[in-house]
Amino acid sequence: MFSAILVRPGEYMVRLKTRASHLSLLRESIEKVFERKGLKARLRIIDNVRILIDSLDSSLNQYLGVLNYVPGVSSYSPVIEIGKDYSILVETIVKILQIDRVRRFRIEIQGETGVGKKELTALISKAVVDKTGAVVDLVEPETIVGVDFRTRGIYVYNKVYEGLGGLPYGSQGCGVVLFSGGVDSALASLQAVKRGVRIIPVFVDMSPYWSSQAVERAMEGLKLVAEKIPWNRLKAYVVRNVGGTIANAEIPLRYRCLACKATMYKLADLIAEKEECDFIITGESLGQVASQTSSNLRTLTGLVDKPIMRPLIFTDKEEIIGASRKIGLSSLSREVGGCMLKPEYPATSSGIEVRRILAEYLEQSESELENIIEQAEVIYL
Repeated sequence: MFSAILVRPGEYMVRLKTRASHLSLLRESIEKVFERKGLKARLRIIDNVRILIDSLDSSLNQYLGVLNYVPGVSSYSPVIEIGKDYSILVETIVKILQIDRVRRFRIEIQGETGVGKKELTALISKAVVDKTGAVVDLVEPETIVGVDFRTRGIYVYNKVYEGLGGLPYGSQGCGVVLFSGGVDSALASLQAVKRGVRIIPVFVDMSPYWSSQAVERAMEGLKLVAEKIPWNRLKAYVVRNVGGTIANAEIPLRYRCLACKATMYKLADLIAEKEECDFIITGESLGQVASQTSSNLRTLTGLVDKPIMRPLIFTDKEEIIGASRKIGLSSLSREVGGCMLKPEYPATSSGIEVRRILAEYLEQSESELENIIEQAEVIYL
C-alpha cells in the first residue's frame, strides 16, 4: 500500500528566510545519498514544508534505511498518496486498520484542511468506526493514523521514523577537520556534519614518528566517516613530511607538543583558506592530554586566523567512546602506539612568552608548510 515517503524537515523550518534554501539543500543531500547507494527516486518539495519521495525503483525499506543518516531530517513516514476525496481517505484508513488487525486507533491531522481539525478528525473517525467497528482510543491506541493535508493531495501513514535531526549538509558553511583517526576527531566530524557543516578532513601523517597502525587507523576512520556523509563523496587531505619540521623546531623540548599542535592548526588554517572554509574543527577535550589543558589551549587559540571549533571540549573520554560506539566508530578507540616526538615531560601550562615563541615559529615555518600542503595527497572517499 505504501509507495512513497514523506520527509519532515527539522528545526530550521521555523525560519522563513532560510526555509526554501535549506529544503533545497536537504533534497540535494538525499538525492546524493541515494545516488551513492544506487537508489533511484523522484524528490519533490511540497508546500515548502515537506519533501515527497516517490517513483521508487527498489524496496521501500532500502530507502528508509538511508534516510536515517541524513542530517536535517526530523522524521519520515511511508505514505499513501490520495486525492482530496474524503470517501477514499476513509477507505484508505479502513484498509490500514484491517491489514494490521487494529481495534483501537487514533487519527492525527496535519496541514491545512480548510475546516476545523477537531471537527474533521471526529467526522473521519466516526466514518471509520461505522465501517470497521473499531474503537477510537485517544490515550492508548494500538496505532495512530496520520493524515497530512497538502496542496497537491493527502498523505496517509501509520508509522513515524525518527530522523537524525540537525541541519542540512552544507547549510552552515565549510569546516576543515584536524583528523587524527581516533574516535575524538571522528565523532567531532560527525557532530559538525549533523549541524549542517560540510567537512574537509585533514590527516597529518607524522611518519616515521608514528606507527604504521596509527596511519591505518586514520585511513579506516576516514572511510567510516565518509560512509555517513550525506553526499556522494568526501574530499580529504593527507599531509606528509611534517614530522621533521617539528623535530627541528628551535623550541624548548617541553613545549614540543604545543609546537606540534600549533603546526597542525597552521596546516588546517592554510587548507581552510585554500578551500574557502570558515573554520577549523578539532576533537580536543579539555584536560585530556598535556596540550589540551585550559592554559595550553589559551596559548594555542588565536595563533591562526580561522576560528577553532571544539565540539567535544567538555566531554569525558568515556562519553566520547560510548557515543562513538552507538554510531559504529568503536574500532577507532584501539591503541596504536604513541608519538615518538613527545617529550618525557610535556608542559601542562604555558603563557604569553610561549605564545610569542610559537607565533614566531609559525611565521618562520609558513613557507615550508605551504610547500608541504602543495605536495599533500587529496583523496575522495
